Amino acid sequence: MYPLSQTLARERMLYASPMIAAPSVMLIDMPVRHRGEGLALGRYYAIILETDEERGELDRFLDEPRPAVIAPDLLDTRPSSVVSDHVIISRYEPPADGWPWVLVCRWPEPYARIASDSPGCDMARDCYTMEVFEHLDDLKEHSAALLEQLGTHGQLKIRMLTPGSSLTGTA
Repeated sequence: MYPLSQTLARERMLYASPMIAAPSVMLIDMPVRHRGEGLALGRYYAIILETDEERGELDRFLDEPRPAVIAPDLLDTRPSSVVSDHVIISRYEPPADGWPWVLVCRWPEPYARIASDSPGCDMARDCYTMEVFEHLDDLKEHSAALLEQLGTHGQLKIRMLTPGSSLTGTA
């Protein structure tokens, strides 16, 4: 019997929320034998945490002894408790050397419904998409392309959250 915290999720990092309206992210650097397609950069399993209670629940889940390795998917399909009519884009700096940049988008219900019907679009908690980047320049380039693409959809309320700032606008 082995807890995931000592096996699959031994290497993990908490990315704290950049602002109260944004979730925290737990990123698990998967052991080599569990890496591959479906993971961010082929190696990271990301978990959206909306509350401190969920963080405690995840910690207990990871510490629970198990007879076999299972996916740490406790919160993946739990509906979000956050309500917003804005697209919220949150940027997370690496909390320590060797960890990637993270970009999380929280989509309002009408846009989440459309996106969830699109092939290849996986949404965590029915409303979040996430991208992981090794380099800040790649994140900036992706963010600019995302904002440009969102601008083609008419009046759309966007809130971009980055450490040390909170930008709001319409596209």
